[in-house]
Amino acid sequence: MKKWLLAIGLTTVLALAGCGSSSTEGESKANGEEKSSQEKGSDEKAVKKEILNAQMNMANTFRPNHSKIAAYQTAVGEEEPDMEAIKTAGEEAKTAAKKASEQATNYEIKADLPEEITTKYEEALPSLQSYYKEVGKALEADLENADFSTANEKFKEFQSIMDTVYEDAGLLTTDLMKEFS
Repeated sequence: MKKWLLAIGLTTVLALAGCGSSSTEGESKANGEEKSSQEKGSDEKAVKKEILNAQMNMANTFRPNHSKIAAYQTAVGEEEPDMEAIKTAGEEAKTAAKKASEQATNYEIKADLPEEITTKYEEALPSLQSYYKEVGKALEADLENADFSTANEKFKEFQSIMDTVYEDAGLLTTDLMKEFS
């Protein structure tokens, strides 16, 4: 009888020890997975934050010049256009387009972004620079009634690339034309 009690006692101790170590392993794995998903979540948040910072920096850089182009477009679109105001706004827009084109050429992304996102920004910038060049050409050709259709196509290219950056990061796309104005 003592042998049976000893055997049952040892079996119980071994069973409890085995359950205890397997639950500890399971807890360790769960904690590791939890930490990994937390790190991934914080990395995604950090990337989103950096994308939004990059957008804000870009908007702040181009807005002073872009707003002059938008002011010209508003002057042309008035119900009763004032030709003197259009000419003045057109000259300012032409100068602004040249400055913005130079800014786009020399623009550097100042954000801590993964390489693939930085590459997309770098791919988008030539389209933005082309937009400003085309605006300048259109204003040079006809200051009073410039045709921005080619320029707008270039901006659409820029917007399309930037949209993929936002979508891939899980952000809503932003109308950068309005953001820059």
